[in-house]
Amino acid sequence: MLDLLPTVLAASTVKSVGAVIAAIVTIGFIWYVVVNIRAGRAEVASEIELAPNRKPYYDDEGLEGPRLDGALRWAVMMLAVSAIGLPLYWLAEPSRQEGAIEQFDRTFVGRGARLFAPTEDGGYNCAGCHGPEGVGGAAPDFTLLDAEGEFDATMDWQAPALNTVLLRFSEDEVREVLVYGRPGTPMPAWGTEGGGPLTTQQIDELIAYLDSIQITSEDAKELAEKTLREELALAEDAEIDYADPAVGEAIFNLGLPSGTAGGAFSCARCHTKGASLVDGSQDPEFAELSEHRGFPDGSGAFGFSLRYPLIPRQFLSAEDLLEFLRKGSVENLLYGQRGVGSGRMPGFGDNPNTLEPVDDGMFTEEMLQAVAVYVANLHLDGQGDTAPAAGGTPAVPPAVTLSDVTTTTTTAAPTTAEES
Repeated sequence: MLDLLPTVLAASTVKSVGAVIAAIVTIGFIWYVVVNIRAGRAEVASEIELAPNRKPYYDDEGLEGPRLDGALRWAVMMLAVSAIGLPLYWLAEPSRQEGAIEQFDRTFVGRGARLFAPTEDGGYNCAGCHGPEGVGGAAPDFTLLDAEGEFDATMDWQAPALNTVLLRFSEDEVREVLVYGRPGTPMPAWGTEGGGPLTTQQIDELIAYLDSIQITSEDAKELAEKTLREELALAEDAEIDYADPAVGEAIFNLGLPSGTAGGAFSCARCHTKGASLVDGSQDPEFAELSEHRGFPDGSGAFGFSLRYPLIPRQFLSAEDLLEFLRKGSVENLLYGQRGVGSGRMPGFGDNPNTLEPVDDGMFTEEMLQAVAVYVANLHLDGQGDTAPAAGGTPAVPPAVTLSDVTTTTTTAAPTTAEES
C-alpha cells in the first residue's frame, strides 16, 4: 500500500481544480445549513405561538425582492463555477491521464529495482550475477555434472549484461526467459509458471526496471567496437580489417575473454559449450573438465551447431544468413530453409521493440557481416559436420567472402516486433 501513496497523493493542477470545486460546494452546503438553523427561533412560549403554520412569512415585497435577488446571486455563482471549472477540468484530463501513467510506470520501475537488488537490500539478488544496474557479471560456483549426473567441479559462469537485453530481445522473449529460466545454465526460473517465486506482476515490474536501464544503440555499438579493439590489441585510431577471419572470430567470442558486459555481445555463449565458464574459477583445480569446455567455436550448446555448411544447408545464401543474424528469430516463424524460430536467437542488428528501420541494435553492419562470414566458414576448418552427397562424398561448399554479404542493403522498411 505504501507504494501507492505517491500516486494517490501526487499533486497536480487538475486535481487542485477539482479540489477547489469540491471545497466551494461543501462550504456552500455547510453555510446553507448553518444559516437555516440560525434562522429558526428558540421556543419561548406555547406551541400555538411558534407553530410553523402560524408564523408570519415574507410578504410579497420581501419574497420577490431581496430574498429572490440573493438566491439568484448564489445561483449565478454556482453556475459560473460549473460553466468554467468543469470544462477546464475536462480540457486537462489528457494531461492528468498521462501523469497517472508516468507515475504508474515510475512505481513499477521502483518495485522492479527493489526486486533486482541484492538480498541484503530486500531483493532477489539479480544484481549478484548480472552486476549493479545490469552491466554484466558472473554467477559464482555453478555446479558441473558429468554424464552420469555426478559432481565434477564448480566454476563461475559469465552472466550477460541486461542493460542491452531489450536491444536484442523483445519484451515477450525477455518475459519467457525470466519466467522459465535458461536450462543448463545458472539462470533459474523466476516466474510462478516455471516454478519460481515471482508473480506475473512482479515479472512485469522487473521488465519495467530493465527497460529503464537500457543504454542506447549507439552506446552499445561503441562499447562493442571498443571491446573488439581491446581484444585484438588494436590502437584506438587503428582501422579494423573486417575481412580478416580473426576479426570475425573475435566478434563471435566478443567480451568472453575480457568479461566485458558478461559476454552479452558473444555468439559463443549459446553456440559453444563451456564458452561462458570463467577461467581460473575451477574448484577443485585438478578436476577433468573435457566434457564441459574446450570445444571448437560454434560446435553447439544451447544453440544449434554452426559447424555444418550453413549455406546452402540451412540458408540459401549468405544474405539470408546475415539477415538472420541481424533480426534473430521469432517463435514459431520460419527462418532459413526449414528452421522454426524459438525466439531464443537474438537480433544483433535490429531492435525488435521499435518500429525503426534496421541498424538500431547492438552491432554495426560491418560487425554483422564479419561474423556472418566467420560462421559460414566454420565447416572448412576440418572439425565441422558436412552433409554427405548422394555418392557418399561429403559435400563441402566453397568459402564465403565478405563480398558475398556486403551486397545486402542496410536500409529496410520499418518492421514491428512480430515481424522482426
